[in-house]
Amino acid sequence: MAAELFARDGFRGTSLPAVAARAGISEPGLLHHFGSKAGLLLAVIERRDLDSEAFAMELLGMEPSGRLRALPEFARRNKERAGLAKLFTVLVAESLEPGAPGHRHFVERYRAMRAIVADSIRSAQAAGLARQDIDPPAKAAEIIATLDGLQTQWLLDPDTIDIVSGVESYARTLEHDLTCGL
Repeated sequence: MAAELFARDGFRGTSLPAVAARAGISEPGLLHHFGSKAGLLLAVIERRDLDSEAFAMELLGMEPSGRLRALPEFARRNKERAGLAKLFTVLVAESLEPGAPGHRHFVERYRAMRAIVADSIRSAQAAGLARQDIDPPAKAAEIIATLDGLQTQWLLDPDTIDIVSGVESYARTLEHDLTCGL
């Protein structure tokens, strides 16, 4: 319930009375569980991140050569859960300022995701599956930025942007980029 309101109205536009009413509890009852609006926001973010973390763990369990082919599954999951994808995008945008309630969480999340992707690239390099001249941290930032950018464009214009085919195309391009010359 809170996730839907945050996705629709953002952190600033979502009121605790509205969340409490939607949940069927009093505002003091809501505050008893979460402490503050920021506490509620962080709980919503953490719940949303569980799905992303589960998918990241699935990818890490795969052989390096299969990880790129699995990227479109991430897009399919987001397409099926458009509300969560929108929530994530809205909360990231609202967390750009250092004083924002979600700022530290998203800085740490992106650092962790870049590290996971960079380690995956290093594993592929060590296995002889990726070019040695690729800078894993820089490529990791590019990959995450491209996926986030495709998601944002899809959320803005879902009738024109097909998130799944966009990610499929990017995965093929990325595979060529990582392996060209091997």
